Amino acid sequence: MLPTRCLIGLAAAVALFLASGIFLQPEAIGRQNSTGFPASEIARFSPADIDKKPALSALIPAAEKDSLEIVMVAKLEGIQWFDDMRRGISDFSRETGVNAYQIGHHTGDPLEQIKLVERLIKKKVDAILVVPNDPGSMDPILKKANDAGILTFSHEAPSLQNVSYDIEALNNADFGREMMRDLAKNMQYEGDYIVIVGLLTMDTHMVWAEAAVAYQKAHYPEMNLITYPYLEDDNNRNHAYRQIVNVLEVFPNIKGILGCTAGSAPAAGLVIEEQGLLGKVFKSGLSLPSMAKAYLQSGAVQSISFWSPADVGYVTAMVALKALRGEPIQSGINLGRRGYENIELEGKVIYGNASIFATRDNVHEYDF
Repeated sequence: MLPTRCLIGLAAAVALFLASGIFLQPEAIGRQNSTGFPASEIARFSPADIDKKPALSALIPAAEKDSLEIVMVAKLEGIQWFDDMRRGISDFSRETGVNAYQIGHHTGDPLEQIKLVERLIKKKVDAILVVPNDPGSMDPILKKANDAGILTFSHEAPSLQNVSYDIEALNNADFGREMMRDLAKNMQYEGDYIVIVGLLTMDTHMVWAEAAVAYQKAHYPEMNLITYPYLEDDNNRNHAYRQIVNVLEVFPNIKGILGCTAGSAPAAGLVIEEQGLLGKVFKSGLSLPSMAKAYLQSGAVQSISFWSPADVGYVTAMVALKALRGEPIQSGINLGRRGYENIELEGKVIYGNASIFATRDNVHEYDF
């Protein structure tokens, strides 16, 4: 056994190393796990999860099990939405035996996401799946991947050109209109409201917002959008909280918040509770039950609209696998998850029917 003074010295050295912020370079970490990426970019995985081989399925030829590598690049890591998506990618890997995993940067910076994709191109993976922060800047990088013989796929980015397929859980314009109908009902069809998106560059957030606002203008003329361009929260609930607090300081009489980010619901719920605004300010929009349940039950948030990130992660990986194997993708096929049993294919965009609407009365039915 080491003397006590040695143990103390070792502990101090470890503490100093951690405090310094110095981390191993990706190349060094790549020798320690099968992905080639720093553990910080494969958040919530233990080293054992990264290194262990999934159970191999008899459905996939042995050569494919050993060689195929499919990687999902999330918008960012460290939020519940993409933690749940990773669960779907992991389920796909276990069920098929394919080496599939998810990575992402700890910020929503489009440039950092592009760097991850470029590293995957150098790594020569078989398929790259991406939920882009900025489809416009991501598209040229995906072309570079295609030119290198890598298949590319996306989610929440129907505008992308350089993908084999984009997978959407639902019709995005309908999703936005549904969120507005519920917000308007709770606002009694009158009053000022704001809209929050992750970034103004995000395809689906902007489609939801534009469809919602257009529907409001056509059907609820007594409602008034007071912030345009829409507020951005970088998909960060703390940023959403600050945005809402700041808006209420300038516009204390707003009645509604339509949120296109998962974190905007708990952020709004907390502000509404802290400022005693229950029954005065109403919130509808995107979130997950695990994030918004407490505020739905308190009445600070009236409803949430969502789909299962795990399911769409699984489905996106399954589409990539089918494409790699040369299997046809066409309307009507079943991709193995709820809401994707009978897909519709329009051009390169695959649509599911996987939207879910929850209130305080049914939120307990969902465990994610």
